[in-house]
Parts: sequence; structure tokens; C-alpha cells
Amino acid sequence: MKQKYNLKKLIFFITIFFTVFIPVIIVFLTILNLYNTKVDILLHNQKQVLRQVNLEASEFLDDVSRISQYIRFNYPKNHSVIKSIVDVNENISTIILLDEKGIISDFYSHENLNIFRGFDYSYKQYFKEIISGKEYFWSDLFLSTINENQSLSYSFKMNNQVAIIFIELSDLSSFVKGFKNSDGSHMIRIYDDTGTLILNPDKPYLQEQRINASSQSVFLDLITSVKPFELTKFNKLNSTQIDYGMYLTVKKTGWHIVVRENYDAILNDLKSIVIGIVLIVLVFILLSLFFILRIFKRFFNSLDDLEQTTSSIASGRYNTKIQDSYFNEFNELINSFKNMQHEIKKREISLQKSVESFESMINSTMEAILLHEDGICIDVNEVAVNLLGFNNKNEMLGQKVLNFVAPSSTQVVKSKMLINYEAYEIEMMKQDGSHFEALVQGKFIEVNNKIAKVFAIIDITEVKEKDKLLFQQSKMASMGEMIGNIAHQWRQPLSTISTASSGMKFQKEFGELSDEDFVSCIDAIVKSTKYLSSTIDDFRNFFNADKEMKRFNLHDAIEKSLSLMESSIKSNFIHIEKDVNRQIFVFGYKNEFIQACMNILANSKDALLNKNLDDENKVIFVSVKKAEERVLITIKDNAGGIASDIIGKICEPYFTTKHKSQGTGIGLYMTHQIISQHMNGELKVINEFVEYKGKKYKGAKFTISLKIDNI
Repeated sequence: MKQKYNLKKLIFFITIFFTVFIPVIIVFLTILNLYNTKVDILLHNQKQVLRQVNLEASEFLDDVSRISQYIRFNYPKNHSVIKSIVDVNENISTIILLDEKGIISDFYSHENLNIFRGFDYSYKQYFKEIISGKEYFWSDLFLSTINENQSLSYSFKMNNQVAIIFIELSDLSSFVKGFKNSDGSHMIRIYDDTGTLILNPDKPYLQEQRINASSQSVFLDLITSVKPFELTKFNKLNSTQIDYGMYLTVKKTGWHIVVRENYDAILNDLKSIVIGIVLIVLVFILLSLFFILRIFKRFFNSLDDLEQTTSSIASGRYNTKIQDSYFNEFNELINSFKNMQHEIKKREISLQKSVESFESMINSTMEAILLHEDGICIDVNEVAVNLLGFNNKNEMLGQKVLNFVAPSSTQVVKSKMLINYEAYEIEMMKQDGSHFEALVQGKFIEVNNKIAKVFAIIDITEVKEKDKLLFQQSKMASMGEMIGNIAHQWRQPLSTISTASSGMKFQKEFGELSDEDFVSCIDAIVKSTKYLSSTIDDFRNFFNADKEMKRFNLHDAIEKSLSLMESSIKSNFIHIEKDVNRQIFVFGYKNEFIQACMNILANSKDALLNKNLDDENKVIFVSVKKAEERVLITIKDNAGGIASDIIGKICEPYFTTKHKSQGTGIGLYMTHQIISQHMNGELKVINEFVEYKGKKYKGAKFTISLKIDNI
């Protein structure tokens, strides 16, 4: 039973819920949108800053590379060129030239305190890298032994010498300091490929300490975890504060340029806006609730008045006075209730007439109808009274429905008593104890707020008698066909007997009948008589009626049907192509199934005889194959198929395209009845193209579908 709700409470809670819920959702989505917008702006700005710093760093490194080329080509001509370069470029503090052994052969520096010709620099990393075969080498950031400042070196091969340019990052540092966040902190940090801090404008002393960040969050959560230009959160260097940023790697040196902004600062920018939005929405919700509660008070008062009115009308107090409402819609409804009061009495009279008309209609149907509750009869129509042999309905009321069912069908009806079911056949029993076959159906209906069941009965005794007559006609038609088959099959063995006996007679008259010839002729006669006896047994078994359903082998049944028609098929030069599974069993009436197959084979044979085909091209295909839990038996020919306007009628009784002397029109009808009614299967007919001896032919395909018996 469905759960029932109080309408007033439901309307009240739904309205209050959406009055609060929708603004809250709007606030949430607005805050989320503001946050996403802030992140998008941050993403755009940081990308632009990264690209500018990367461009500046690349240009700075390219300048150093161009200077190295200038030295390589001009120093051999003019040794003072290194002095000019150091004096002109503020970023270059020193240039040193080492001979092939790593000894200083020439140099120039702003400060000459810690460098002299003849110093051995062969142990330096930059010298080893160039001597090992590299054209150039960028070093990591280090503390210069020349001027004790943080420096970067660029080494390159120059004939038999190694040139080293010592570079200070003052210009790049100044450029980076130009980028600041909204809280005043600098945006840029630069690390070398080992994780050593190169630039930190906020805390320069960390550069001097050569802090290595390879184990810090900036490397673990950003540089080694995400792709360049991808925003992510990470902890500030040597701190628990969270930064939000991205990075880019300089290709030439492997430097990692990191752009960042304090995450708390991002949230603080949004805080004031969020507070303002929340206050506005809160005021809106309070005002909305105030007005909604006032409206609901009047609405519910009108609803209570309307409820009292409907209760009064339902109790029969049709003159109840109804108060006017504040709402026009309720007033229109109240007027409708007033009109309804006047119409109710008219409807009661009309309803009574309808009930009487319905009872008359039930009594005029051809079906016997029993209405029962929990198996006890509570009402019947006149047809049921007459069909079951009672004098009046009172004799049936109060009896069990099973009292009207024959004992052979009691269990079937019991099993369907509590469910709706489609029509099925049972045996019913009249008052005098006689039985008759009936088609019954049961459906549940509601009567006077109670569930009852309608039990409809149709007497099908005459229909069954007609079916038996049709079946007998089909048997007789098959018998005529069989007599022809017997004549064909007996011709050869009778000829053998005649020849053998005549031969013995002549040999005896001329005195030439030996014992061996006598025995040989007698054996031939005995063999032929046994064949004739076997044929008689086959035909006698075929015409014996099946009394009960049995499990039988499909291959044996199909072989028997082909055997019974063998002479007729061979005499008309028809070939049989078989593909039959030998291990499939079904449950049913074997002889009836054989007759069904013979009817289809006879139909194909007649069609082939009417088709202008060469004798060697007439063929019937027979196959038996499994299809999951069912078996498909197909019989198809190459006789041109069945016309599309009659293919749907060929299984109707007395429908035939043959002359009256050739067909009765009941063969395929009985085949359909045997398969669908007696064996609970399906019979389908379609036209299909088949291939035989390299040619394609159109023909009729009959498919029988039966349930496999796997026991």
C-alpha cells in the first residue's frame, strides 16, 4: 500500500525547503564561480609571467653564447678582446683561458685578488667537461673563488685552449624583482637542475646558503609531479604555508623557473565578496519566509474550509454552507462543489441504471462467468447456470469453484487460483456429474473494495469434435497416400518372388533344379516376404494412435517418415539431402510428429512435380540442429517457393491450391495443430533461396521448433 502524506505539511515543507535551498545553491555556485574565475585569472597571469621570465633568461643565455663565439674568432688576433668584453658587460665578472693542461694562460677580471697566471684549474668540473669532448658546458650556481660572489660559468673549446666566462645574475635578478603578487611578495623563484636555489628575491640569504630544494614540496609536489604550466599547490620553502603556482624548465641550463602566489592571500581576496553575498541572500531568505508564512496562513484556512465541506458532502449533508475564500481559485472550486451537490442525486439514479445494464450485458454474453472470492462463488451469470445444469444462481452461490471442475483438472486450476492467467483448456463438471471440455480464463478485479476473480468458461466440445474429424480426415488422406507408397514399395519384392518361383518351376520341369539353386531361390523368396512383412508393420504402426506422450529420438522419427515416403520420392526422382543430429530427443506423440513431417514432405514433393525442373535437380533438404534449449527441424525445397499473397493462409483448414482430386487442404492445417497444440512447439513458413549443384533456387522453408528433452 502506498504511503499517504499530509498535503498542507507537504506544501509547507517543500516551499520552505526551496525558499532556503535554492538561494543557498545560488550562493554556493556563485562562490564556486568566483573562485574558478580567480583561479583562471591567476592561471593566465602566471603563464604570462613564466613566458616573460623564460624569454628574458633565454635571451640572457643566448647573449653569453654569442659572446663566446665572438671570443673564439677574435681572441687569436687580439688578446685584449677579453678585457673589452668584461668592461662592457656588467653581468660578466671574469674571463679565464686555460691551456690544454688546465693551467691559466690568460685572464681578465674586475677584481684580481684571487687569480694569477699559472694557477692549475685542471681539477675544475668545467675544464673536465670540455676536455672530455663537449663543445660547451653550463655549470651550476657556485660561490666564485675569484670574487666570492655567486656565479655561473659558461665553458667552451677554443682551439687548444678552454675559455671560461664567469657570469653574475644581477640583470636577471633585477628583471625578476619586477613581478610581485597582491600581498607584495615576489612571484619568481629559480632552481637549477639539482634543486639548488638560484634566485629568491624575497630571501636573498637563502641563495647565499645554496639551499637545495630537491627534497622539498616545491620539487616533490610541483616540478617532478606535474607538467609545465599546470597549476598546483605546494608548501613554501622551509615552511608549512601553502603556495599556488606552476613552473617551466629552461632547456639550455635545465633551470626550473617557478611562479607562485600565497594560497591564503588568494582566499582572502575572495572573503569580503563572499561575506557580502551571504548577507544579501540571508536578508532575502528572511523576507521571503515572512511573506510566505502570511500567505500560507490564509491558504491553509481556505483549504481547511474546503476539507470540511467535502466531508459534509461525503456524509450526505448536501446543504452545508460554504464560506468564501481570499483566493479566486478557491471560490471557483467552492461554486463547483455547490453545483456538484445538485448533480449527485442525478448521478446516483444513473449509476443504478448502469449497474442494471451491466448485469444484463453479462447475462447476454456467450461465456459462462463465475465471480469468486478465495475460491468461493459469490456471483454467476445466467449462461453459467444453464451451462452447468443448475436451476438458478442461488444453487451455485457459496459453493467452491472447484466443485464445478472435473477431478482430472483440479490440480491445474488450483495452481492458477492466485494469479491472472491467459486462456487454457480443462475439463468441467456439470451438476449431474457429466464432463465437458472447456476453455477458461481468470482475471482479478476489484468489487466493493474487495479483490475478486472472474472465472470465464466457454464450452469447446463442438470445437474438439471438429478437430477430431479434421484429424481423422487427415489420417484418411495420409492412408490414401500410404496405399500408393505400399504399391510402389511392394512392386520390387513381389517381382523378386515371382521371378524366383517361376525359375524353379522351369528348372524342375527340365530336370535341372539343383539343391544350390533351390536354396538360393528359397532364400530370395524368404528375404522378400520378410521385407513385405516389415513394410506392413511400419504402416500399421504409423496408423496406430498415440495414447500418451513419450520421449523419442528425432533422427529415428524423421528416418521413419522418409522411409514411409521412400518409394514415392524415388519414383519421382527427388533427391534428399540430410543433416540430422542423431542425439536429440523430444517429448511428444511420435506417430503424430511423423505424420506432420510426411505432410510437409508431401507438400514439397507435389510442388517439385509441378515445377519444370530436370530430374537430377529436384531436391529436398532436411536438417535437425540445436538452438540453445530448443531444436530446429527444417524441411526446404527448390520448387520456387509459395506466393506471398497466400503464404500466410496455407495452414488454414481446407485451404489448398490443388485440384479437388489432388488435395483436401487439411494436411498443413493438421501439421500446424500437431506441432503447436499437441507438442507445444512452433511451425513457421518462409521463402528462402537455396544453392544446389552450383545453382541458386527459390523454395519454401518449413521450420519446426520444439523443446529438447534433456532427461
